[in-house]
Amino acid sequence: MDLINELIDAYLHNDLEINYALDIKNGQVLMDAPESLTGEPEIDWDDEDATDNLLPIPQITSTEAYDSMVRFAEEHEAAVAEKLINVLNRRKPFRNFKDKVIELGIDDEWHTFEQNDAKEAIFDWLNGLNISYDKINQK
Repeated sequence: MDLINELIDAYLHNDLEINYALDIKNGQVLMDAPESLTGEPEIDWDDEDATDNLLPIPQITSTEAYDSMVRFAEEHEAAVAEKLINVLNRRKPFRNFKDKVIELGIDDEWHTFEQNDAKEAIFDWLNGLNISYDKINQK
């Protein structure tokens, strides 16, 4: 898997116990999770020498994910947009949205939109830190 896809997966993986870090020295994405889940020790963020080249990769928040679904809905014709916005305004909006895009046969379109949205967020994050994706990706 190439680096951008690993970064996108890390960003979209919204889990309280599992985080990810980018090693800017060698361009690797590292999982940071409790040893009980992975069998490997967690990243010791207090060890400055060990983490000098590591950046915690941000994860999408539920608000950002919801906003992404709204933007996706708004890109569609009125009838489809209304159905999608409708499920987002009900109980369990995330589950209902996924079910609705499958029902409407636009799940591949949603997946592409979500990936592109996440890619933009990753590039914004890196640019905000003045880090060149191209430099990291060459390592």
